[in-house]
Amino acid sequence: SRRRHTRFLPVSWARRCVQETDLRHVNKVKNLGPTFDVKELYTKIPSIEIEDVKRDENPSYDLENMIEQMLGVQQSRGAFGAYTPATLYSLLALQDFKENYPHKVNATRFEEVFQKGFNYVEFMYFDQGDSSYKGVLDDGRWWDTLLVAQGLHEIGENSSKLEPVVDYIIKYGIQPNGGLAYGWEFEYMPDTDDTGMIISLMIAINKEKYKDQIEKSNDFLISMQNKGGGFGAFSKGLEESFLVRLFAGKFINSAEIFDPSSVDVTAHVLEAWGTMGYTVKDFHVSEAVHFLKKEQKEFGGWQGRWGVNHIYAVGAVIPALASINYDLKEDWAQKSIEWLIKIQNSDGGFGESVLSYNQEEWVGKGYSTPTQTAWALLALIEAEKAGLDVKDAVDRAINFLIEDHKELGRFLDKSSVGTGHRGFLYMQYPSYANSFPYIAIGRYLKLRGIRL
Repeated sequence: SRRRHTRFLPVSWARRCVQETDLRHVNKVKNLGPTFDVKELYTKIPSIEIEDVKRDENPSYDLENMIEQMLGVQQSRGAFGAYTPATLYSLLALQDFKENYPHKVNATRFEEVFQKGFNYVEFMYFDQGDSSYKGVLDDGRWWDTLLVAQGLHEIGENSSKLEPVVDYIIKYGIQPNGGLAYGWEFEYMPDTDDTGMIISLMIAINKEKYKDQIEKSNDFLISMQNKGGGFGAFSKGLEESFLVRLFAGKFINSAEIFDPSSVDVTAHVLEAWGTMGYTVKDFHVSEAVHFLKKEQKEFGGWQGRWGVNHIYAVGAVIPALASINYDLKEDWAQKSIEWLIKIQNSDGGFGESVLSYNQEEWVGKGYSTPTQTAWALLALIEAEKAGLDVKDAVDRAINFLIEDHKELGRFLDKSSVGTGHRGFLYMQYPSYANSFPYIAIGRYLKLRGIRL
């Protein structure tokens, strides 16, 4: 039974096979008894001797304190850290503590924690119906919703029909400090990326109506700007720590434990500031621009932190610069556009493999996807508006989107275009193919003076 949680763990082998086989509906349950192993995940079984851990009768102060802190950070719906894997690992740790030190456990409290935790996992893994988000590691509903709403607005949907969407996000997603949470269970750490994007959406839909909320959310953004002008996603000043690296040891490569300033997040904030009327004459804006210039790579692009990869970053930076009326003919800005032109695929689209994070030969290379093509278009459209000779590249990219849509009657990304942890964890966002292409198409129609 899935409800029985004492010693069983559902293992998700894969959300989608790159080939034709779809494994999303494969559920496997393994007994977490003394003989537990995951040998089926290896092509070559490692030779590791596992020995039982000898424990004292009582836990150490540090262990007991850590368990107490874990109990205190469970979110309202039952998650730990807002992620299903983190929740499962936390429950395993708590279960282990309970079994080895039962005299140190408040049974009622632990049972409530377990029930909430497994209810959350149950919801995320099994209770999503036929949704594309069934079995995912987290909930990003506010981010997804605002992107789709932005896409609808760009292709001409009446703003009055989108106001209820914005109202809903404000009521349930925006936190007391003005920041917008990524989704459910992220309320404890609203992020700057989502906040910048919702500001842009509020201004586009009804600037006067959302005037007070725009101001409050902007206060949050300004308070989160790092030294150097950039923005992390969730934190301020969590850019680097020698001591953390030292004590993390080998685990440093198994997770992104810092939240450094990133180009794409900074660009989305900068674009919001542009829609608010700020210019490079404003100090916080000039600091952000300085950060972007400093982070640019020799070939002209930037690494994408939350999207794959350099195409995502260029598609964020150039519209941001355009929003503050920055001269896109300046060498450093134009260099990024020239790089885009060079990497455009023969079919007119754009694509970049996740391998580009670790292997330079894959930078800017990959089969065309509607999302990555849309990101490139967002930059190219602004470049054409600025007088750069990119019309042919723009038209070819739009033709790719048209032909891609004809194939299925909708846009669909068959690869992972979202970045979780650079170098080893990437995500498929079904909402991206249902938002970014429409944002790009809407802006293209305005560029050409075409009305639907």
